[in-house]
Amino acid sequence: MTKVKLNQRFSPYQMPCSLIGTMVDKKPNFMVCTWLSRVNINPPVWMVSINRKHHTLKGIRKNNVFSINFPSIDLVKEVDYCGITSGREIDKSTIFNVFYGETEAPMIKECTLSIELKVDNIIEFLDHFVIFGNASNSYIGKQYLTDNKPDIKKMNPIVYTGAENQNQYWSIGGKIANAFKIGKEFKQ
Repeated sequence: MTKVKLNQRFSPYQMPCSLIGTMVDKKPNFMVCTWLSRVNINPPVWMVSINRKHHTLKGIRKNNVFSINFPSIDLVKEVDYCGITSGREIDKSTIFNVFYGETEAPMIKECTLSIELKVDNIIEFLDHFVIFGNASNSYIGKQYLTDNKPDIKKMNPIVYTGAENQNQYWSIGGKIANAFKIGKEFKQ
């Protein structure tokens, strides 16, 4: 197989699409974020990477709380709108039905899963801030559970691929195997 050199900015993996929520100037504001990951299990710590230009960063730094909301593919138009508009010019507080938990970070009722977080640490890079947040609570709609566990198929999350000049939203496919089991079938 022949290998071809790629631009270093190419991202070879798909990313979960989320909406980061925080209060900015006493109003809920939401921005699209695909650079995120859980980075610790106990305590549950999440990492989000936010460009320094984003209006949402102002609210996170002031309030030290934020939410991560995972939308289903049914919200793709609203999600993209939040990604192509700025809270500096557009009031995003009425796009979704908002609810609050213990931290007072705004969360989205229409999203399948919402997590409220308290800022633990912020690291500054040249063009982004990486924010680490301790998860206080998670909320999921009952319709997205199977046997009292989150069901990824029912949640039907938006997946983002940001390959250069190929910014696209995708849905997930079907299950292919059980992790930590299928490898046992491998024999050399």
